Amino acid sequence: MTDDFIFEIMEKFNSSNIVDLDLNQNGAHLLLRKKEAFLSKTIEIEKREETESPAEPLLQKEEKKAESTKVKEESQAEVLKSPIVGTFYRSPSPDSPAYAEKGNKIKKGEPVCIIEAMKMMNTLNADYDFEVLDILVENGQLVEFDQPLFAIKKI
Repeated sequence: MTDDFIFEIMEKFNSSNIVDLDLNQNGAHLLLRKKEAFLSKTIEIEKREETESPAEPLLQKEEKKAESTKVKEESQAEVLKSPIVGTFYRSPSPDSPAYAEKGNKIKKGEPVCIIEAMKMMNTLNADYDFEVLDILVENGQLVEFDQPLFAIKKI
């Protein structure tokens, strides 16, 4: 499988309704899966709020309101997604500080993370100024194409 072939498959997969693709060709293996984890968490919490019992203590209701407000703020946030399949790294080396932390303001062109794909380190740089609201994946985690990496707010 050539790089061009893999990128073409990834583009077609992304624009299709297919959610799972497992391809074996000449000893090479390519597995693509779509995840909508960020959206499903928001829907799950909103559903819990709708099914609230009228007999709940006032304190629990206030806690749920605060949680709901936070989720709605996060759902209004934009999401920075992975452009490729690979391993997500927050810093250039294990002993270096992370490029982006929660609450950081990132300027256009600054590095945000690294995604290792096929033994190549690909630095993801900011396309615009933004603030990091949340980091949605763990350091060293395998990420899929178009998987949310950061919840952000454009500045």
